[in-house]
Amino acid sequence: MKLGIICEENVTGIIKEVMFQYRQFEYNLFVVDAETDIIEVAKQQEDHLDAWLICDRISLHALQRWGGVEKPIFAIPYGIDSFYKVLSELLNKNFRIDNVSIDTIASSNVATALNEVSIDFKKLNCLDESNQLTLQDYISFHKEAFQKSHTAMAFTSSDLVKKELAKMGITTFSILPARLAINNILNMLLSEGQIMRIAEGQVAVQVFDFDIYAKEYDYYSVDDLYAREITFMKVLIEYSKKINGSLKSAGQGRFFLFTTKGSLRDCTNNFTAIPDFPELNSIKKDICACGIGFGNSASQAELNAMVALRQGRETGFGSWFVITENKQIIGPLSAESFQTVDLYSENLIFASKQASLSVATLSKIEQLIKKSGTHNVSAQDLAMALHILPRSARRILQRLVEGGLAKEIGGESPGIKGRPKKVYQVTL
Repeated sequence: MKLGIICEENVTGIIKEVMFQYRQFEYNLFVVDAETDIIEVAKQQEDHLDAWLICDRISLHALQRWGGVEKPIFAIPYGIDSFYKVLSELLNKNFRIDNVSIDTIASSNVATALNEVSIDFKKLNCLDESNQLTLQDYISFHKEAFQKSHTAMAFTSSDLVKKELAKMGITTFSILPARLAINNILNMLLSEGQIMRIAEGQVAVQVFDFDIYAKEYDYYSVDDLYAREITFMKVLIEYSKKINGSLKSAGQGRFFLFTTKGSLRDCTNNFTAIPDFPELNSIKKDICACGIGFGNSASQAELNAMVALRQGRETGFGSWFVITENKQIIGPLSAESFQTVDLYSENLIFASKQASLSVATLSKIEQLIKKSGTHNVSAQDLAMALHILPRSARRILQRLVEGGLAKEIGGESPGIKGRPKKVYQVTL
């Protein structure tokens, strides 16, 4: 696992000592000398790492405010073990806890530790870190406590804060993370890394539909069709090698590619773009649609891929969609209308298979039924709800009938002229 560690100068020694025991990590240590360095480091290194380990609260809050980090962030906790080091320093200097200001360690942990060793205290001067604080917030907290004569010294986890307080003549000591706390967070990272590797190794199926009867050709012999299909297959074999996949032909221009979620994540830019490979680009104009599906089994991934393929065919020529194991639908890839739609129910997935309609279309029909308060739907109702032509709505209703999800129950009078409108009872 590639780990990026952001820290200040005061903790580099202990971090290196602990990391020496964890050869499973390939890590880079980024020592920041200013608050502005934190975001710059994240921007430059984010794409090269699997996760971040943050050693101080100022860096953590800066990254949270920025919101541009996509990789997992883990922060070293400063708990009771860290406070015992502070307490030892206080006792050596003959200072009372009431006379110091403390950041990073929660007041509840301080109080618990003092009670455990039977030390009385009147008040605690601990910084409330419930909000995302800046470097200046930390400095101001200690400065104000000192100027109001509430405290005579400060404890901080930040080297940057310590340097600024020293300029003001405030005696300041460092709060260091406990080795046990660092070990615990690294062990957690190893566990998370194992989970991530399992997720990346999840079964993925990619289904291609090709236009083997291309419009520019007036005539096809059997040999012509076979030759075109062989051409597509050769290209897809080269593509499948690049993503560690296995290709199977289903005939009539349809191909199934079995691979892993991690391989497809890499080549689709985290499921946002159509892969940019010369091989695929050479046949892109012939791809009617492509569906990608994930699952905990090959059959589940294949089903999701077929649902994604139907959505691609309904959306338009050349559309690519993804359906995750959680039934989220993503797409169309590389399109301005790209979006991620929330989870669909198992019922809609099953209905999609029965009626040969996309889950997105069935979801819109389900919303129409809920909004109107009735299961009775006409082609005109459906056309208005889906923003399609009435003849397209009639085809959808016919598919629902053929799939056993709707039945004709009568008609409505259109008015003075015209034939009665057919009404269907739809059950999804």
